[in-house]
Amino acid sequence: MMRRLGSLLLPLLLLQGPALAHPHIFVDAKAGFRFNDAGQVAGFRISWTYDAFTTLFLFDVLDLDRDGDGALDDADYAAILRGETEWQEGYVGDIYFEVNDTVKPHLVPVDAEALYRDELITIRFDLPLATPVDVAGQDVVLRLYDPNYYYAYTVAEITNATHLPDGCAVDLVPFEPDALTSDLLVALGSLSREEQPEQEGIGRMFSDEVILKCG
Repeated sequence: MMRRLGSLLLPLLLLQGPALAHPHIFVDAKAGFRFNDAGQVAGFRISWTYDAFTTLFLFDVLDLDRDGDGALDDADYAAILRGETEWQEGYVGDIYFEVNDTVKPHLVPVDAEALYRDELITIRFDLPLATPVDVAGQDVVLRLYDPNYYYAYTVAEITNATHLPDGCAVDLVPFEPDALTSDLLVALGSLSREEQPEQEGIGRMFSDEVILKCG
């Protein structure tokens, strides 16, 4: 799915009438950097926990928990992972690694697992970079955002923060609305469900920043 759940969720949202349009799906995320033996950033550890409505939708559309015992089995988890981590070509998972304002390419998820805890679905995976990056002295930011703001990501925690190379530190800077972004959020909320924002890449404006400094 190019936008993971988006193409599946939209018909259900349309049935509910013209309520606020964006965002539709809310994700509590965790993110951390993974380093190789040379001290380069080699990839990331990512976690997504979906909101209660999206979790219920996944139960319905993927036909999870067929026996109704309230627990998921291996087949259920496999179905979740197929939809969430087997990405189509060109889809980057709403994950952007910026070094000196240049986005570095990454590969597809590996070592993925799905969890069901506190009645919410979580997906965790490693995401290797296409090429490890030497970040010493560079401006480095990891962002999770949907360019069209269909998904809203909140980075709730930095993982691996205590397992960094010497001389490296990581900081989380949450998105804080200002006059411009507050007005944009109001404008986005006025869109009908089938409309898309006119401004390309608008989701970046609302993204949290995971900032890495080394050297």
